[in-house]
Amino acid sequence: MASEKKDHLEVCFENSWYPDFSILRNLNDDKRLVEVKKKVDAKGDDLGIFLTDSEDADSRCEAEVLVDYCRGTSLEDVESGNGAAGHRRAVWLDDRDSSLDVQSGTRPYKNPLTATGLIRALEVPRFNHEHLPDAARRLIYITDLDPACIHALAATASFHQTTVLRNAMYKHLAFQTSIAVKIPSAGFLTFQLDLHLPFFLLRKSTPPEESVGKVNQKPWRRWTDMSFLKIGTSESQNQNPKEVWGIHEVQTTCVVAGSDDWRWVGYGFVDAEIDGSLTDLSEDDLSFDRIAAGELEANIPIWRPRDYWLKSFEIRIEQVRTEWEYLIHKLELSVNQYVRGQIQSTPNDKL
Repeated sequence: MASEKKDHLEVCFENSWYPDFSILRNLNDDKRLVEVKKKVDAKGDDLGIFLTDSEDADSRCEAEVLVDYCRGTSLEDVESGNGAAGHRRAVWLDDRDSSLDVQSGTRPYKNPLTATGLIRALEVPRFNHEHLPDAARRLIYITDLDPACIHALAATASFHQTTVLRNAMYKHLAFQTSIAVKIPSAGFLTFQLDLHLPFFLLRKSTPPEESVGKVNQKPWRRWTDMSFLKIGTSESQNQNPKEVWGIHEVQTTCVVAGSDDWRWVGYGFVDAEIDGSLTDLSEDDLSFDRIAAGELEANIPIWRPRDYWLKSFEIRIEQVRTEWEYLIHKLELSVNQYVRGQIQSTPNDKL
């Protein structure tokens, strides 16, 4: 009996992947949720329709955070290229057809794109286009996820990507941690691989400006002034007097979702304090995968979604480890320096 029970447990907890995901499945994922709902008398703007797919508690939290963050902006501004939507180039897009070779199977984009450029690219049918290869493997990377990009993504999201995308944007904005594999128990079989890593950066910079009452340009993060620790007092005096040491909250997000090993989408949302600005990169730099922090060549793609997600995980968690070690190193130096100063300034008779 003991042997039978052990064998049963080994089967139950065996690592496995649904065989369906290893088969090219006929999934028509070109129908946009917003367009379909409008045909059945859905009311409200595109973002509101995108956020009202469900009435459970989690969806209500997602809706409240996204609506509040996008307050004062509209899809019309994104479509017409008004304001930041037409000028802020913060998007890297890579679309490839896994059945063709690297060059002929890639859709041409002039990265980095604006939010207006993103919505125009995503409005093009993903599959069965007359002149373009299928965007079977789609990668969307955005620095400092802003309302304009959220409007662009919401207006063009397909049925099977809506829930994934809404949850990914919410967790990124809300500074939440999640490392998970999600496969629904009902309906069409799909997968969702989550990686949301909030962490802290220690940097010397000018204190961030208050954004109260302004239209949001980037996710709200806390910043803690650490100048009281006297970090780096031995550095050269040729420093900007307005710059102080501070701890920044930052977040990196990588979510991969799809229906099989050939048709999937990878979303990367990363705070600019981590990767910097896309506009500072050269054309050669932009030929590397930005979701993977530029450490993978885009023209040598990883096709299997699990392999891609795990490689991105490896790269991003190494970033987190490096930043944590640097923060601890600097704080320990500062604390030790303070303690030595206190000892030296204390008279011997008080020791």
